[in-house]
Amino acid sequence: MNVLILDADVPMAELMETLVSGLFSRARVHSYRTLAEARADLEELRPELVVCDWDLPDGRGLDLVRAVRRLDREVPVLMVSEKVDRERVLAAGRLHIQGFVPKPFTATAMQERLKTLLPTAQPGGPETSFEVMLRRARDTQAYLPAELDPASVMALVERAGELSVGDLSDAWKSQPAVTARLLDVANTSALRRSGEPCSSLREAIRMLGIRMSLNHALALALDISHRLSDPALKSLAEEQVAKSSELAELASGMARKVGVDASLCYTAGLLHRIGELAVISTAQQFIASDGALDDDDVERALYEWSGTLGNVLKVAWRLPLPLRNLIGAAYMLPRGSGERDKAVMRAAWLMCNDMQESEECDRLLGRLGLDVASARAPA
Repeated sequence: MNVLILDADVPMAELMETLVSGLFSRARVHSYRTLAEARADLEELRPELVVCDWDLPDGRGLDLVRAVRRLDREVPVLMVSEKVDRERVLAAGRLHIQGFVPKPFTATAMQERLKTLLPTAQPGGPETSFEVMLRRARDTQAYLPAELDPASVMALVERAGELSVGDLSDAWKSQPAVTARLLDVANTSALRRSGEPCSSLREAIRMLGIRMSLNHALALALDISHRLSDPALKSLAEEQVAKSSELAELASGMARKVGVDASLCYTAGLLHRIGELAVISTAQQFIASDGALDDDDVERALYEWSGTLGNVLKVAWRLPLPLRNLIGAAYMLPRGSGERDKAVMRAAWLMCNDMQESEECDRLLGRLGLDVASARAPA
């Protein structure tokens, strides 16, 4: 199922993409910023759902809808608009637009409208093999399971006016999926006003603002297609998140002791298992489509695909190069590297994986002026 999203507002477009993917995992979302780009791909794309903004930098959303209607009179169209008046409603009615959603909208409001337009059930039986699904995740987009409680996020939404960047950062600091998603949206080129990418959750929240950050978190919490319902996969994901948090805490504490960027090391630690989490999320999608997997299938996929999906996601999510390099250093220190932050990440990874007695760990800690006891001591 091809879904076309046209909105020049990058955070809003990314939010809609998350909501569509969360409701229908088989959707292939194609997002555009200008009318010209969307029209150029329209005939080949033949979307089965269109969500577009009324006001665009190079025209009006209605111009796209007219082009859509020349190809298909029945395809559902949802219009978002900062202004909803009688004139616009009548114009939309003539083109059989299914409805308006006023801007700004909440994630829950948009989700309810999308539910009326997306298929209510997916076909029975797996669409393809698990291997093919993993390849598709590599070639298009993979998702992380976000085990967020919608009620807890809604409680934050209701207090949005009194929350600070620090409050949200503290609430989500151990959530790899939220951290990765907000970094992805904040680092979209259109948002790099300063020319410097965001490298931490706090920076991403500051860039997007409290309300937009909350909307993206709520969209993840409402994601019904990537939520882990299989008990074995849920337990495995919890284990991966716990290991991520352990490395993040240890690496950031060591970083403070040796005078390197603790925030960057924390983020690197939190995201160092995104490949494993993406494999687990893909396994859940396969099971949800009536596929069957045993423990050996999942273990084999983790071994064969975690590195590949992790590397793809680091690039796809526009993670800054220094952050990507720090994540990589946890697994392998570049030959001849004398950078202390990379030594911190590698030593912390060895300690978190019961290799603190190894020659490599001893050598790295010595270079940092630490030993195992001082490295683990509270900063």
